[in-house]
Amino acid sequence: MTEQTTDSVLSRKQAGQIVAEVAEQLSDPDSVAAAASTPGNLDRYLGRPAPVHPWAPLTLAEGHPGVALLYAELARTEPGHRIALHSHLAKAARHLSTPHHSGLFTGAASLAFAARLGRRHSDDYARLLDRIDERVTASLRSHLADEEARLNAGAAGVRMSAYDTIAGVSGIGRYLLLRHPRHRDGLLALLSYLVRLTHPITVHGHTVPGWWVPTRPDTGADHRFDRGHFNLGLAHGICGPLALLALGREAGITVPGQDEAMARIVDHLLATRIAGGGWPRAVGFDELVDNTGTPHANAPKAAWCYGTPGAARALYLAGRALSRDDWQHIATQALVDALTARPSQITDSSLCHGWAGLLHIAWRMAHDSADRRLTDLLPQLVAPLLTAYDSALPFGFAYTHPYLPSDQQIAPHRPSFLEGAAGIALALHTYATDGRTPPAWDAALLLA
Repeated sequence: MTEQTTDSVLSRKQAGQIVAEVAEQLSDPDSVAAAASTPGNLDRYLGRPAPVHPWAPLTLAEGHPGVALLYAELARTEPGHRIALHSHLAKAARHLSTPHHSGLFTGAASLAFAARLGRRHSDDYARLLDRIDERVTASLRSHLADEEARLNAGAAGVRMSAYDTIAGVSGIGRYLLLRHPRHRDGLLALLSYLVRLTHPITVHGHTVPGWWVPTRPDTGADHRFDRGHFNLGLAHGICGPLALLALGREAGITVPGQDEAMARIVDHLLATRIAGGGWPRAVGFDELVDNTGTPHANAPKAAWCYGTPGAARALYLAGRALSRDDWQHIATQALVDALTARPSQITDSSLCHGWAGLLHIAWRMAHDSADRRLTDLLPQLVAPLLTAYDSALPFGFAYTHPYLPSDQQIAPHRPSFLEGAAGIALALHTYATDGRTPPAWDAALLLA
C-alpha cells in the first residue's frame, strides 16, 4: 500500500470511474468484436500484403482472452463481473479448432491463461483447462525438442520466438507456474533449456552470449544489426527468460545451473547499460564485440516491451530471487531515472509501450521496494491516461502512433490487453485500488 496524498486520492477516484465505464463498454463480446472490426479500423504495416483488423478472437494481445483478463481481475472482489468473464471465454473457446501459433499470447495458451485467472474454485473451467493443457504441453515439447536438436548440433543463433515472452517458452513457462505442481516436469525441462541457452557460444570468431539472434530485431535497415543482435526487451529479449528463471526460483522450482544462468544474463545487462543508466532495446553483434562493451548512440526506450522499465523489473526480480540487494538497487535507480526523465517517445496509453505499462511497472516496483520516489511518480504517470480517456470512443481510448511512416497506419480502436482498453483498465484498476487485492494479471507480462 502506498501513502495517500490529495493528488493520488483524486486520481485514484477518477481512475476507478474510468475502469467502471470501460468494463461496461467491453462487457458484451459480440459488440466488442463488431466495433473492433469496423471497416476503417485497420492496421497497415510494411511487409504485410493487405491491411488487417487488429481483432484476433483467440489471443491475449487482441482478442477475447485479453478482454477476459479484465473481468477475471474485477470479479475477484465484484462477482457480478463473472458473467462478462464467462461470455468472453466462451467466445474464445469457439476458435480452438483454428490453427494458431503456440505462444502465451496467441491460441490455446492465451485462453488457458485467462481461464486460470478467472477461476474462483478449483473445479471452475477444470475440463476446459485439462483439454487445453494437452495442447500447451505438446507445443512446449515440440519447441524444446527443436531447440535441443539445434543446440546438440552446435548451430549458433536462436529465434526470438523460441524463447521470448510473447511467442516463446518464457511466456508458456509463466502459465505453467500458475498451474504448478501439475506441470512440474515441463517446467524443469523448460528451465533447463533456458539455462543452456545462456551458455557462451562462438560466432564469427568471438565468444558471445548464447542468446545471439542472427537476424535484425525488426524489418528496418539499421546496419548495427547486420550480423544479428542481442535483444534486451522483456517482450522479445533475454529479460523474459531472466524474469522466469527468477520467478521459478522463488517458487522453489530449480534446475542445475539456474543461479549461474541468471548471473550471466545480469552481467550482460550491466555491461550493456548506456549513459544515464538505462537500456536500449537491443545491442548489435559488432557493438558487443568491438571492445567498448556498450552500444553506440542507442537511446534508451521507456516501455514494458523494450527498454529500461521492463529490463529494470527483470533485474529486480533476479536480485530478489538471489538476495542481491545491489541488483535491486541498480534496477530501482534505473527505473526512477527513466521515469523522472518523462520519456518523450511515449505516444499511446497501452500496456505494451505506453503509459499504462509505465504506470503499472512503477506501481509494482514501488510496492515491492517501498521506494518513495516511485510512489511520488505514480500520479504523474497516471495523468496522461486520465487525460486520454474519452467516453465517446468505442473503447474509451484511441491507440496512436504519430511517428509511423505515411505509407503505414495503425487501427485506433483496440479493446484488448496488450495495446488496448482492457490492459489500460487493468493498470488503472490496480492504481485505483492500490493493490488491495494483489493483481494476478501482470503475470502475463512476466512482471510478477
